[in-house]
Amino acid sequence: MKKKFIVLALTAVMTITVASAQAALCKEDVKLETLANYFDTVHTADPQVKLFYSNLINNPTHSYRIEHLDLGFNGCTGRVNELVVMADGSKRNNVFLFDDKGLLTQSSIQGSKGNKTVVNYTYAYNSQHGFTIKQSSRKGKTINYASLFDENGYRVTIKGDNGSRQDFTFNGNGHLTKRVIIQPGTDKRTLVYQDGYIVREEVGRRAFRYHYDFDTATGKKFLIAIKELKGTEVIHERTFDYDIDTHGRYTRVAIALDGKPQMTITRSYGE
Repeated sequence: MKKKFIVLALTAVMTITVASAQAALCKEDVKLETLANYFDTVHTADPQVKLFYSNLINNPTHSYRIEHLDLGFNGCTGRVNELVVMADGSKRNNVFLFDDKGLLTQSSIQGSKGNKTVVNYTYAYNSQHGFTIKQSSRKGKTINYASLFDENGYRVTIKGDNGSRQDFTFNGNGHLTKRVIIQPGTDKRTLVYQDGYIVREEVGRRAFRYHYDFDTATGKKFLIAIKELKGTEVIHERTFDYDIDTHGRYTRVAIALDGKPQMTITRSYGE
């Protein structure tokens, strides 16, 4: 009887712990930092929290996923100022604003002629699936997005009313393995993931292989090369030389194509 009581007591404690994790983390005002700390400290994550977190960071505009000039934002929040200096000496200034969940709320990208393209993003939330992109707007034109979820609650498709579409594939552990991006008037883009990192990209008939370097200080991998393939032959190689801060974020990146400098990107981060 005593042994049975102990087992029941342990079960009750585990149930309360799981319920507490869900109540504390699966809510609209949760911060990315809080979620990230949870996954850094628990041995086995609560499945519902894992689902909530996955749907958050796999938004295509999340700072763990957004790509600009082949460089991720490493889960940052707040403001990012970016100075791009091209090989010919010309300069471009970009600004990215992320909320405390790491979701991009505004991007301001300067073009080669000095013009700036500003895009604003808004998000929807529900207690079952968490956060998902709702709208993007630029120059008075708005794109509305609708999300589809699988039987486990993972977001597997995002459709835009402009004809755009993104499809996500997950493995049995709920980890992202593939993302297919379709934008009207452009080639279909397929990204293959392994352990959270892009390892292969296909754009039309072109294929690219991504290579990383593991940084022991931060425990993260950082992109060092993208090789364009023709069959098994490497026909072009873009390389990246970078500096990172104590949070594992890029502060400076020098990019070269086939050994020739293309640009240098310098970033500063603010809350």
